[in-house]
Parts: sequence; structure tokens; C-alpha cells
Amino acid sequence: MDMLENMRAFVAVAKTGSFTGAAGVLNLATSVLTKRVSQLERAVGAALLHRTTRKVRLTADGEYHLPRIAEAVLRYDETLSAIRKGRQHLEGSIRIKVPTTLGFVRLDRLIHRFVRDNPGIDLEVLLLDGPLNPAADGIDIAITAFPASFEGVADEFLWPLSRSLVAGPKYLKALKALEHPRQLAAHPCLVYQPTGPSWSFLAKTGVTSVAVRPRLSSNDMLMLLEAAKDGMGIALLSKYITERDLKTGALFDVLPDFPVPDLWMKAMIPLERLHLPRVAALLNFLRSKGGSSSKQ
Repeated sequence: MDMLENMRAFVAVAKTGSFTGAAGVLNLATSVLTKRVSQLERAVGAALLHRTTRKVRLTADGEYHLPRIAEAVLRYDETLSAIRKGRQHLEGSIRIKVPTTLGFVRLDRLIHRFVRDNPGIDLEVLLLDGPLNPAADGIDIAITAFPASFEGVADEFLWPLSRSLVAGPKYLKALKALEHPRQLAAHPCLVYQPTGPSWSFLAKTGVTSVAVRPRLSSNDMLMLLEAAKDGMGIALLSKYITERDLKTGALFDVLPDFPVPDLWMKAMIPLERLHLPRVAALLNFLRSKGGSSSKQ
């Protein structure tokens, strides 16, 4: 800080052409200002000013260093002013990984809205299924429902993800009523690959799990949705995918007395990125807006 004030004193003398004038501009005693310029000259190892009883002028070294010193003082003042005012606009780049179907169906409009509202942000969206380590892959935010955690990565929980067991009317016409999840082992099932063929249900006695037979498996829930509507089997899908077809009768709930446990969506963020204003802003935006099953 002392060196910065020494540079400020030198710039003021160079602009006013006198120590007295510079002292008045900076509201300092002339003796203090003279001492600061002398300290700067000792630091750079050269005389920056020619002093006479009538006039002060720059030396060759003074002329050479003045633009750089003046620029340093200006940058400091601008930076301090910006800090005091607070950040007015978010700036910089963000890389976010989103599960494919969730990105297309539930988060696409939200992401578009965030980009529109923050013109200083450059957002790269990767639609990928399955777990990954965001710190190792250069990702700022990785959204997932997988329980895996990684060293140096924070788990920030977002919202619960409700799921339901569904089938289309074509399949249900030929189906005897199911009374228990264990009966699913005898039926063709439509399996979402990231969650796998082991399905869990809530029963009065606790959680019960069953291994199902995948007639069709895919990492795309929309493909499985269409297969269920076409009568190909029973599917375990997120409710944000099925809710519209359940309302229209294109799909029906199977085993409604055995609800499916919710999954918790979380954002995995490298610790060194967690407190960046732009990353924190996107995290808070998704947490507050992304829990609704309808597009916003």
C-alpha cells in the first residue's frame, strides 16, 4: 500500500508540475509528498524528477516509467471501486453436465432462461448419463441422481425425483392384476440403464427389491416411455416423464399400493469452484426453479 501511495504522489507531481500543487490535489503536506516520491525513486533505483527552486520536470527515466505507474494507479482505483460497489453482472464460463432426458424435458428452458438473464455468462451444457468425477473432467456442475461421491467434490442436494411404475392400456388388457412387486419377475420390463434392473418399492414391512427382466433397456427415458405406451411392457420412469400420459390415460399406474422411493438429484461441484459467484448463481437458480415437474 505504501508503494502504491508513493506512485500516486509521483503521478500527481508529474501532472501538476510542482510538489505544492500535487500536495494540494492529494490533501497532503508538501513534506510528506516529497518523502513519498523519494521513496519511489529509491525503489526503482533512478531519479524520476528534476527539482529546481522554480520548476519540477520529468527525467528520462520519469518519462519512461510514468505511463506504467499511472496505469497501475488507475487499475487499482478501478478495482477498489468495483469491489465497493459489488459485482453488478455475472461473467465467465460454466461447464455443466446434465442427464440426457432431464436436460431435454425438464431443464432446457431453465438453462435458456439463465443464459438470457446473464449475458456475461458463456454456458457449455453436456448431456451425459452415468456418474463422472467433475473435478477430473473439468466440469463446474454435474447433476446426477447417483450416490457416488468424489474427493474434493461437494455434494449439493437439489430436489427429490419422484418415480412411478407404469404400463400402457394395450399391455394391461392382457395382464392379470399384480398384487406384489415380486410378480414383476415374470413380466417383460422396460429398464432405464442408469438405474438398472433392480427395482425397489415401499411396502408396509419396509423396502422390498426385485430383479426384473429387461425386454428393452435404454439410457433414453423417452424411448422407454413410447415403448410403454405401445404396450411392450412395464416401465419404472420419472414422474416428470409420465405425468401427462397418466392424466390422458395413455399410461396407468401399476402397483399403486407399493410406491417407488424418490431419488435425490444432486449437484456435484469441485470445491475450488463452489464459491465462484457464477457457479453459485447457477446452482441456486436450478435449486429454486428445477424442482417443479413442469417447464418454467
